Amino acid sequence: MDPRPNEIPVDLQELHLPLPEGAPHHFPTATVLLDESALLTSWMEGRATHRLGILDLRTGQWRVLPGLRGMLRDALALSDHCALILTDHALTEIDPTAPEVTRRLTTKIGKYNTYLRRDGDDVVAVGNSAAAMESLVSLSAMTMLKRRLRSSHPQDPIPAEAVRKGAARVLHHGSGLLVAATQARESAPQRLLVLSAEDLSEITSVDFPLGLNSAHVVGDGVIVAGPDAGRSRSFTAIARLIPCVSDAQALPLTALVHTANESAAELLQQGARRNPPRTVYRDLRLEPGDELADATGRRLTLENCVAARSALCHERPRISRVHVTDLELQSSSLNGAVLEDVTVDGLRCSNGSGFLFGCELRRVTLKGRVRGLILNPTLDGPDPETTARYAQWRRERMQDSEWMLDLTDATGDITIRGYPSRFIRRNPELQAVVTAEAAHAFDWRAVDPGRSSLRVALYELVRSDWEDVTLIADTHSAHASDDLRYIQRLRALGIASPD
Repeated sequence: MDPRPNEIPVDLQELHLPLPEGAPHHFPTATVLLDESALLTSWMEGRATHRLGILDLRTGQWRVLPGLRGMLRDALALSDHCALILTDHALTEIDPTAPEVTRRLTTKIGKYNTYLRRDGDDVVAVGNSAAAMESLVSLSAMTMLKRRLRSSHPQDPIPAEAVRKGAARVLHHGSGLLVAATQARESAPQRLLVLSAEDLSEITSVDFPLGLNSAHVVGDGVIVAGPDAGRSRSFTAIARLIPCVSDAQALPLTALVHTANESAAELLQQGARRNPPRTVYRDLRLEPGDELADATGRRLTLENCVAARSALCHERPRISRVHVTDLELQSSSLNGAVLEDVTVDGLRCSNGSGFLFGCELRRVTLKGRVRGLILNPTLDGPDPETTARYAQWRRERMQDSEWMLDLTDATGDITIRGYPSRFIRRNPELQAVVTAEAAHAFDWRAVDPGRSSLRVALYELVRSDWEDVTLIADTHSAHASDDLRYIQRLRALGIASPD
């Protein structure tokens, strides 16, 4: 984000958000100026927690409100102590000074609304700018009154001279400035144009390679927000654009940034003491011949990390002699990799990351709670040749007697497809083996599984070429007793091995 050459130098500063370094990316949000007294934005923390950030523009202090239902889309000030917050899944009334939620409406107004407008003293309109209908909501009762055709709110056309300078979206027009973006799509790389509202002469421009969501005149300058707060973790403040501040109580922008950054740092320190931060690795790729070896870690998250396919067996991406406590996979894939002498104590797999296909396992130990892991030794490549290569490597591995997986101290949601039990160290109290021979010889379909889903594995067994299947009871599930009871019944009937 640098000013373009041959223009008036500008005072660019980063205004930090109280947002942990490991916060998830790719959750678009809006940033809203609330009655010129506060700036609102939102972000994700942890695995599925939405936060509302409230920056007091008079004091420079950040406040964080948890418990949002989705990301911020719009906001409307009703009084000094009351504001409406529109998120993906709710319309919420809050006291921004506390801050705290006072009322919430989630029914009948639909989801993924994008705007919130006054429609009378006691009514607001809620809708999506791409939809045909909108909802009218009573402020006093906080209930939906009726649906109607969306009212039109045509935007003022962009001045021709601004268009010639590259303006594609007007972000602000007032206070002597016209602030515009050079791309209609928020997430596209673009420039911020700051023009004089009087003659549309260019005051300055700044490049934003990560995109632009909004710009707000605050004090003697402009605060600019990108479309992904989790990725940027800051706003950009451009100070000294306006000669005088209209609001005598407002801080000069430079002073506001300094105070806000101190406030954000203090909140992050407090949060780190309560909940130690995670270390996040993003967008990493293990290429053929790469090896990650001799490493230990705690509270790690892999986001958008992948292992590449290999044409040669000895060049398969390899992870060796690694010990991790509390590992999370987000939108990541280790398909086809070789895992050797790896221990994972606590594993969470989200967004389909738990499907691991074609991995060669050698002395891999899982401990603690495991969530969402599905192991399958086969791998379908993008072409028949790749599929055939990995099938051959799988057959060769099956001829080696070295154990693959130790589950004796693991609990949770684990599914094993196609890995023979002779390579797996098990806990007989929670895990049982059914051979293909037993599945064909006995009437396991007559055994009532209750609410257990373990019978699905037996259907897969009889339709496949597996030699057996390992059933694993999830003791953390609401159906844990059904899983355990089903395994006991299979053993009592001689269908499952006695171990």
